[in-house]
Amino acid sequence: MMKMEKQDKRYNRKNDLLQFVKFNLVGIVNTLVDFAVFTVLTFFGVYYMLSQVISYSCGVVNSFIMNKYWTFGAKSTPHGDEILKFIAVNVVSLGVSLTVLYPLKPQLGVFSAKIIATLFSMMVNFLGSKLWVFKKA
Repeated sequence: MMKMEKQDKRYNRKNDLLQFVKFNLVGIVNTLVDFAVFTVLTFFGVYYMLSQVISYSCGVVNSFIMNKYWTFGAKSTPHGDEILKFIAVNVVSLGVSLTVLYPLKPQLGVFSAKIIATLFSMMVNFLGSKLWVFKKA
């Protein structure tokens, strides 16, 4: 019995690590989309805080699909509760990114502040997705 529990824990750690790696690979794609949209919008004079909201939102749909089916291995069709949870986690992550971006921008410049804000929001997003949104997957 004890040996089985150790194997389960090892499997869970490996599975958690694999999910974290996949989540970050999806995140790279989302971040590239986010930064591209942000860059284009700010280049054309859109206020940087509005640009952040729009650019962040552009990665959300891709994030949901790739993380649901690839990262967390869900087989089910998306349902309302799951979508609402995903949106809630992303709204919180967006709030975290805005909270970090706003005070750092004057000191570091918009793009350095954006990188730091992205790191903070990434951690919130992973934990919320794994422990709440896609928990059953």
